[in-house]
Amino acid sequence: MLQVSNKPSPAVVQNNPVNSSKPNKKPHTITHQAGIGVGAAALAAGGIYIVSKGSKTSLDKAFKLIQNSKSLMDTLKNLKMAPKNFKQLMFKITSDETLSEKFIKEVTLNPRKSKENVRILNAKIGGDKELTDWMLRPGGYQEAYYKYTKKAVNNAKHPDDLIKVSPNWNVWKLKEKFGDDFVFGEPPKEFGGVDGYRNIFNFALNHPHAGCEHSGIKFGDYVIGGLSGKAVRRFETGGKKYIMKFQPDLGSGDLKDNISMKSDSAFLNSQLERYLDLNGYKQGPKLKFFDYKTNSAIYEVSEGKHPEQKEINDILDVNSRLKDLNDLGVYYNDIGTGNFMINNDDISFIDSGESSFVDFFKPGAAAYHFTLPNLNGRSVTDTAAAINLAKIQGK
Repeated sequence: MLQVSNKPSPAVVQNNPVNSSKPNKKPHTITHQAGIGVGAAALAAGGIYIVSKGSKTSLDKAFKLIQNSKSLMDTLKNLKMAPKNFKQLMFKITSDETLSEKFIKEVTLNPRKSKENVRILNAKIGGDKELTDWMLRPGGYQEAYYKYTKKAVNNAKHPDDLIKVSPNWNVWKLKEKFGDDFVFGEPPKEFGGVDGYRNIFNFALNHPHAGCEHSGIKFGDYVIGGLSGKAVRRFETGGKKYIMKFQPDLGSGDLKDNISMKSDSAFLNSQLERYLDLNGYKQGPKLKFFDYKTNSAIYEVSEGKHPEQKEINDILDVNSRLKDLNDLGVYYNDIGTGNFMINNDDISFIDSGESSFVDFFKPGAAAYHFTLPNLNGRSVTDTAAAINLAKIQGK
C-alpha cells in the first residue's frame, strides 16, 4: 500500500538539502513497497524522499557492503539511505585510502559512464550543493583524487598510461617523469623510428619549398597560420599521405614549455587527440605520433571534403553530432568549416583547437594538471559545470 504523510518518520531525514533556506517547510515522505515505480530524483528535488519499508541501510552496514563490493557504483546505486547518511558514506569512502583508490579507478577508467554516475550520486546525496560539498571539502573527492594521481604518476611507465585517463597533463610534470624527449604513440614505420623521424623533421623545417624530397618522402606546402603559430606541412611516401603539425622557432627550456602550455598548441592538441584515440574515439584527427623534442605531430590525412557553412548550424549542433566526444568529456568550441570533414554524411573534426575537457571525476590535481581553455580545474565553477552538463545531457 502506498502511504503519503506530511510527518516524517524517525527513519527519514528531517532536513531538506534542496530547500535548506526554508526551515519551516517540512519534507514529505512516501513509504512504498518494492516494485512501485517512483522517480526518486524528481521527488527529491521537491523535498520528497522515498523510503522502502524495512529496507533502510545503516551507515555502518552500508560501509561494510562497500568494502566487500566488486563495483562500488553498483552498490551505491542500490543503497536506500537518507541523503545526509549517504553523504557521510561518501566522505568515509574518500577518506579511506584503499576504498578511495578503488572508487576513483572505477569512475575514471570508463569516462563514457561519468555523467550517468554523476546523476546517480547527485540524486542520492541530496542535490548539487551537497555533491559540490563532497567534492571540495577536506576528506572529499578532490583531496582523494590528488593522492590517487600522485600514485598513478609514480607507477606510470609511459605517457600513454596517464593520457588514457585524462588529456590535461602539465608539461613540466611529464618532463620530470619521462624526460624532455617524451613521445605519444609511435611514428609510422616509413619514418624509421623516433631518431629517423627527427632527422626528417629537421629537413622539413629547413627546406620549406614544396616538391623537395628526402629519404623517399616528398614534401608539400609549408603553411603557418592561426593565432597559435602552428605550422602545417604535407608529406607523401609509399602512396600514403601525412600531415605534420608543429610550432617553429620555440627555442628551448622555459620558453618552449610555456608556449606549449598555451591554448591550441601542438602539445595540447596532441595530448587531447591521443586521449581520444586511446579511448576508441572515431570522429577525430588521425594522430599517429607526437614528439616533444621537436614539438611536432604526425597525422594521417583524413578523407572527405570540408562542409559548407550552411551544413554547420552552431556550436550546439556540432557537439550533438559529435556525441561520443561529449561522452568522453570533451566539448568542441571552434566551428570554422576548415576544421571538419564530411565523408558519406559522417562528420569528423581534424583539429581539436580550443576544446574543453569537463569531467566531474577528473577535477585536476595541483601541479599535475592544468585547465584546458574553458572548463576543467579545481574550482567551484568547474565542478558546477560538470554537474550541470551531466544533467542536461542525461539520457
